[in-house]
Amino acid sequence: MSTEAVERRLYNALWWAKVQSAGPLEVDPDTPAVAGLTRAASPDGSTVWLVPTLPSGAGHSVLEELGAPPVAVEQPNETARLLAICVTCCWTDRSAPAWPGVTGTLAQIRSVYAGMRGRPEQSSDLTLIIGSLRRLHATHWIRWDEKTAEVRLGPRVVTWTATDLSTLRDLCRHLPEPPPAELSTRPEPESDERQEVLDD
Repeated sequence: MSTEAVERRLYNALWWAKVQSAGPLEVDPDTPAVAGLTRAASPDGSTVWLVPTLPSGAGHSVLEELGAPPVAVEQPNETARLLAICVTCCWTDRSAPAWPGVTGTLAQIRSVYAGMRGRPEQSSDLTLIIGSLRRLHATHWIRWDEKTAEVRLGPRVVTWTATDLSTLRDLCRHLPEPPPAELSTRPEPESDERQEVLDD
């Protein structure tokens, strides 16, 4: 094996070790490609996320090994419900890729949550919502900014397959429509050129 091939394997192994210990990584756009990791540019293009390309049909143990558990196990139903709501609020152009989507707000999430539950908001709802948003942020499914009360989809959504996206489109059609977002910052445009899947 050539020296170049050995160096390349060591480079890939190093990045995979980092991803396995820390989950998806945000790096400089000039970082060379890593075999088996999907590159997802941040909305402003200043950084790139490296996300494991998951094997088709990977079981829970494989996902755990890759540092990519499917959903945080604490309150999984509530967490999955909040992920669906975030998708509804942040993936407004459903003919385009889900990543990077647009910025959503806590007010939108609370509105959809109440509509989905079919009742006025209760005092305990906000605690459940914030807890789920924190869990989803910690596992890179969303990017939750508590200071601005704004949310974006996280880099792990780039791993969703065409089948996943079709299912999510159908789910979004059945959820209440969120009100318009009132953002603390200027919204960033969606792009269909943000996802780049690397070949092994």
